[in-house]
Amino acid sequence: MSTSPTITRRQVLRSLFLSGSAVAAGPLLSACNGGRPAGAVAGPGTPAPTPTPNGGELFLPTGPLANIGALGAPDLDGVSVPEGFSVRAVARHGTPPALGSLYPWHAFPDGGACYPRENGGWIYTSNSEVPEVGGCGALVFDPDGSVVDAYSILSNTSTNCAGGSTPWGTWLSCEETDTGQTWETDPYGAVGAVVKPALGLFSHEAAVVDLANRTVYQTEDTGDGRFYRWVADPSDYSESAQRLALENGRLQVMNIEGYEDGGYAEEAAELRTLRRVSWVDVVNPELPQGEVRSALEAAGSVVPGTRFRGGEGLWFYELPEAARQTPPGGRVPTRGVVFFTTKSDNRVFAYDVENDLVELIFDNEQITPGFDDVDNLTVSPAGDIIVAEDLTQSGRGIRIMVVIPNGPAKVLVDVRQEGSEICGPAFSPDGSRLYFSSQRGPNLPGGQNLINFVAGAPGVGTGVTYELLIPEAFRAPAA
Repeated sequence: MSTSPTITRRQVLRSLFLSGSAVAAGPLLSACNGGRPAGAVAGPGTPAPTPTPNGGELFLPTGPLANIGALGAPDLDGVSVPEGFSVRAVARHGTPPALGSLYPWHAFPDGGACYPRENGGWIYTSNSEVPEVGGCGALVFDPDGSVVDAYSILSNTSTNCAGGSTPWGTWLSCEETDTGQTWETDPYGAVGAVVKPALGLFSHEAAVVDLANRTVYQTEDTGDGRFYRWVADPSDYSESAQRLALENGRLQVMNIEGYEDGGYAEEAAELRTLRRVSWVDVVNPELPQGEVRSALEAAGSVVPGTRFRGGEGLWFYELPEAARQTPPGGRVPTRGVVFFTTKSDNRVFAYDVENDLVELIFDNEQITPGFDDVDNLTVSPAGDIIVAEDLTQSGRGIRIMVVIPNGPAKVLVDVRQEGSEICGPAFSPDGSRLYFSSQRGPNLPGGQNLINFVAGAPGVGTGVTYELLIPEAFRAPAA
């Protein structure tokens, strides 16, 4: 396919999707390498950036949810889903989700993940973003999808927002406060939670692990936040347990070429082709990083790291062997990709960990109406990139979208609950179900809650967790 120099690949993709040609053309185009010019506007005091040699984009295949149809009419609690999909509430704040359980589901449910059980069922973990109370709960499902238990796996923390699952089967629960820490918890409820101060003190949002490289990636939810990685010392890794202790390592921040040390790309177009990435150690990793940055700025010193405006969702994804290709400017085929979001500018990034290349794969040019704060992110077993919306006040619904790299996004879920936000999207291990929460959703089916933790927002609920059942045609192929 040839285009004139004034037409971008993104415009071509938008035209294809709007004309109904996406189903046939999508897989082919997702493997193409675009050649958009990358402009350069630096942050204050930052040298003019230069594009990555060879430019181009990562080779990121799309999953089956890229082919979903239009949403149907609103159903339970004002939730709309495509034809063939169905939704049910599995837990509401203040009520034990399972018969015989003594754990009333927590308020303000946030980030979550799923874990397999030996009997073929699964567990869904869910943080609570309540200040000074926080914590994390777990829902237990049997193989048929019935909820059979619920319990707490973390308590007496504060504002637990998102987090991330580990390859060794634990949940990292992150506190979103200025001195927030990360807690390692056991979804199965057998081992008590343990705090991991080595991962840093800052407004933690999410965390993921790339075990092959002994690395933990983390987002920071502040307007001048950084994107972090924690690189384990050799002594921190247990060969017998195949896990990290998360106690000894180096905390670093990402520098994007051209936007180092406080730089910020004002225009999304500046990041739509691949750019080199480097990493630098943080200053005083044992101290709250927001305070460290303020002190460095006041002293006129360099503040390490590219600036990211409100780091949110985060996911580590290993590409299938057949989909791995060497990107432009890369050294080896792409294996692991870290996807992460920034809410204040509504961006979704993809970072190729082996090649140290980053690319912006979504911004609000790719959906109408635009997202009002991208939030939690997950990837399905089939490779679908799913992003939730944080929207507190609006005349429209809050959404979950399917990100199609460099193409128009698709809306998977629309929730008509004003004053809420969507949190905690996570797929069951077999990809048949997607769990998510409406953080201020109704406590009673179709109604409003009796208790309101949100000052000045009458009628806003305190949380409900849903399950979206996904038709077989949109699940991961059988292994």
